[in-house]
Amino acid sequence: MRSMRKLAGIALTVLLAVSLSAPALAAFDQDTLDGIVMIRTGAPDADGTMNYWRGTGFFIGPQGSDPEYIVTNSHVVEEFILAGKALGGGTLHVLFDQNDEAEAYLVDYDYEKDIAVLRLEEPTDKRVPLQLREPEEDMLGDEVYAVGYPLAADLTVQSVNSFRPEDATVTTGSISRFLTESGTGRRLIQTDTAMSGGNSGGPLVDAGGAVLGINTAASNLDQNLFYAVSIAEILPMLDRNNIPYAMASGAAMPEGAVLYAGIAAAAVVVILVIVLLARRGKKKKRAAQAAPSAAPAPQQPGHSPVIRSMAPQHGGLVVQLHHQPVQLGRDSAVCRVVYQDGTPGVSSRHCQVYFDERDGTFVVTDLNSTYGTFLAGGQRIQPNTPVKLPPKSSFYLGEVDNTVYVDLE
Repeated sequence: MRSMRKLAGIALTVLLAVSLSAPALAAFDQDTLDGIVMIRTGAPDADGTMNYWRGTGFFIGPQGSDPEYIVTNSHVVEEFILAGKALGGGTLHVLFDQNDEAEAYLVDYDYEKDIAVLRLEEPTDKRVPLQLREPEEDMLGDEVYAVGYPLAADLTVQSVNSFRPEDATVTTGSISRFLTESGTGRRLIQTDTAMSGGNSGGPLVDAGGAVLGINTAASNLDQNLFYAVSIAEILPMLDRNNIPYAMASGAAMPEGAVLYAGIAAAAVVVILVIVLLARRGKKKKRAAQAAPSAAPAPQQPGHSPVIRSMAPQHGGLVVQLHHQPVQLGRDSAVCRVVYQDGTPGVSSRHCQVYFDERDGTFVVTDLNSTYGTFLAGGQRIQPNTPVKLPPKSSFYLGEVDNTVYVDLE
């Protein structure tokens, strides 16, 4: 016991010395810059002259993968949409560097929420995906950072290059309020983090680099008042389009001294545990070798979320839900529950289902189908409006014969 105390004391002294001599960590996570990109749109005017606009976007996707999807504001690509996309001569590109760009395609957008999702033709290794984090009420007063390519910066001073990650502007502030906008119902984050034209569509991140919101607007009444659309608004759109993304776990990493102190404490605990286990291991080694091996504990039945088609053509088909939504319809290219061509009441991409692990419910969304998606009681689900159902519930596609049952099995 005396030797164990001595060892722990030495370890604690060394680790505390390291923590006091080490420089404090920067609050802003520099890796965030590797996940953003400048967006440039072009559209012809009545005379055929091309006009260009620019904004910011950020990549999303599984951690460690080459991303292909970009989140931004819908108003950043509004002129491209109004130009009729390719048919009207509009252009949409992302700029990686001075002479390095790629064409992007519009996947989905929502004018009222001011959100949009773009996609590259193929994944890129020139950027990394950022993690997302839904803001919470107890984050009021937390420090946040707005990242983007504000046009004012380049109009003030002409730089050699304006498109690289390190050319982005980072401004800091704090969360002052969470609110729901009247008329649209969209959730906004109010902050004093400075933004200007070109910042739109960029991420509002915490100290750990997790995206809390999409920078969208500045107040016309107060030059220190700015807004970002909560990241919670984009999640249903990503799920609806089967777009993969990663959620950050827990709060942002604390700064320097606190972090090092935590490492020191954890290291001391580990050392103590190792020494204690080593001592006890010597005493119990022979007994463990002589004792008969215990029979493995019986496994408990699983509780995997599943959907079960009750349609005669499927013969009781069961599909497990994992981390991505499952689509139902006649299009075999995208649907996992595929109905035969000509099935009454079923559209090509009719609806989708995913399991929300946070509250243990199934979320059903009608994908603007022709004949509608109905709850068991006959109530029609509004298109593109997620509806939560508890386990052991059912709904049907167009007609009762196309009933689907959801449960945990």
